[in-house]
Formats: sequence, C-alpha cells, structure tokens
Amino acid sequence: MTPTPSLRMLWKLYRVLLARDEDLTRRDPTLAQDSFYSGARAILKIQAYLIEHGRYDELHTMTRKHGRQIDNLITSRRQRSRH
Repeated sequence: MTPTPSLRMLWKLYRVLLARDEDLTRRDPTLAQDSFYSGARAILKIQAYLIEHGRYDELHTMTRKHGRQIDNLITSRRQRSRH
C-alpha cells in the first residue's frame, strides 16, 4: 500500500506543474498557493460534513474520484524524475 500524500506534498506537486507556465508574474505562485489551500480546506469540510451525516457512500465515491487524480499526479511525477 502506498502512503497517502500529505497536503504539503500535494502542494509541491502542484507547484511543479505551475512552474511549467512561462507567463507567470511574481504574484501568481502566491495566489495559486492560496487557492490550492482554500480548495483543500473546502474538500476537508465537505468530507467532515458527509461523515457527520452518515453519508459514507458519497464519501467513498468522492475519495475514489479524487484519489485517482492524486495517483495520476504522483505517477506523472515519478515518470518525470527517472533518467
């Protein structure tokens, strides 16, 4: 079983993808980080709400969907780092 990436690790992966854009201003990474963490906070609040109300089927569906996206980010990162 692969370890679950932390929020900080996900930000690092996201930042690498963001760095590929050549038209960035100095403010863009800061705005992107704020947006990233705001989105992550929102996802955690939604998951907490689903748990509190016993809606586990929806929680599992959401986790599978986002888990696939996270796995794709991690896999693409591993493939790029090999020489």
